[in-house]
Amino acid sequence: MNNKEEQEYLKLKEQNDKHKEKCKKRYQDNHKTELEKAAAKRQTEEHKAYMKEFRASEAGKKSARISNWKKMGLKSDDYDMVYDDWKSTTHCEECNVELIEGNEGANKKCLDHDHETGLFRNVICHICNVKRGNDDRGVVRQSNEQYNENRNMVRKIRIFRLKWDLKKAFSAISQL
Repeated sequence: MNNKEEQEYLKLKEQNDKHKEKCKKRYQDNHKTELEKAAAKRQTEEHKAYMKEFRASEAGKKSARISNWKKMGLKSDDYDMVYDDWKSTTHCEECNVELIEGNEGANKKCLDHDHETGLFRNVICHICNVKRGNDDRGVVRQSNEQYNENRNMVRKIRIFRLKWDLKKAFSAISQL
């Protein structure tokens, strides 16, 4: 760089720095006021009606679903593609059971993703998602028989502890 180019560069840099400071000051002076204006706008009946209509629209549902996925840790370069895949899938990609819409039921649609990387894997049913999540975490699967046997053992231990506590309480009362 020659001297003239360097002077021009320094002049532009100085102008840029002044502009940044001016913007920063404007932001600091007006930020709280702007937040209050935005909050007041959200409280108007007109805005509430608009948001109710938006949430009921296909675009609103898509926006809410993608936001929830992001909160759950999903990472993607193309959320629209993931949403379209999720929307068009009718059967579990793991066990081929027919999927249902909504938040309840064993066959509800779930977006499966790797919890370490956050990357999308499949659209699967709730049962397969739980199984796959347990596999990812190294949880050992139990058969229904093993599960019931373990539950019965836990119940027996609780009953034993309760009886033991009652026995100690009665002996303490009898000593009074």
